[in-house]
Amino acid sequence: MSDEISSPAFPPDRSEVTIGTRTVGNAVVVALSDVVDAATAPEVTAEIEKVFDGAPGAVIVDLCGVTFLASAGMTVLLKAKERAGSEIGFAVVADSAVTRRPLTVLGLDAELSLCPSLDAALRQVS
Repeated sequence: MSDEISSPAFPPDRSEVTIGTRTVGNAVVVALSDVVDAATAPEVTAEIEKVFDGAPGAVIVDLCGVTFLASAGMTVLLKAKERAGSEIGFAVVADSAVTRRPLTVLGLDAELSLCPSLDAALRQVS
């Protein structure tokens, strides 16, 4: 019998992240799915850095497909916001309690432009 708890509040046994990028207008959207934790944060960071190296007009990190967001993932978002500075628009799509709640509870909604949808994020960075 397994003692494993299967719940969005607990990370899975194995961490995997799916990363997709696409350009919408002058913004590059980095869409994340699955788990963003200490095991996957380096991969997410590397992809976001590649996007910034391409000198986009704006970067949007879309968390709609994320099933678990750990503190390491939140650190990735803060570093990306810092990298964007004031020259590059930056927004985060957090449409569910799995992503929005931890960011809000920790007060990161004051640091990051959290948007409920991709359309709202695109308006935010325009």
